[in-house]
Amino acid sequence: MNIHASYFSIKNPLEILDRWLNPFRHSSATDIRHKQINVKWTQRAEQALKSRDGSLTIEMQIYFSCVVKKRVIFHEQSDLEAFAVNDKLRIASRTVRSDNCDANEFAKNFPVKEELTSSSADKMLPSSLYIDFKDQQWIGEFSI
Repeated sequence: MNIHASYFSIKNPLEILDRWLNPFRHSSATDIRHKQINVKWTQRAEQALKSRDGSLTIEMQIYFSCVVKKRVIFHEQSDLEAFAVNDKLRIASRTVRSDNCDANEFAKNFPVKEELTSSSADKMLPSSLYIDFKDQQWIGEFSI
């Protein structure tokens, strides 16, 4: 993992101030397939969640293609198997693979061929999820 390119790395000194003013104050834990996942979110995310009519589904995806990539996808509506964190937040975890390794297609679309359901894929579950809502955009990162 390139920690210098992640959302949580510090690219700008003003981000230190932003993190100090907007820490991950809210937290909850839920189980996905018998593994506990800790979910933490900022006050900005809490306000954005409270203003929603329905729940937000967050998909934590481990994507196998040319490379292995961790993705956090925010769904306004979803029929994924998701687990409630609270009345406004649901989380899902999927391990998927691509049908080919075309670098251009991978960079543009992240094509999913199938969800992996083997016992080894089931063991690749996140342990924590961090959520923020900044500049009218949801941002997330998870760890395994």
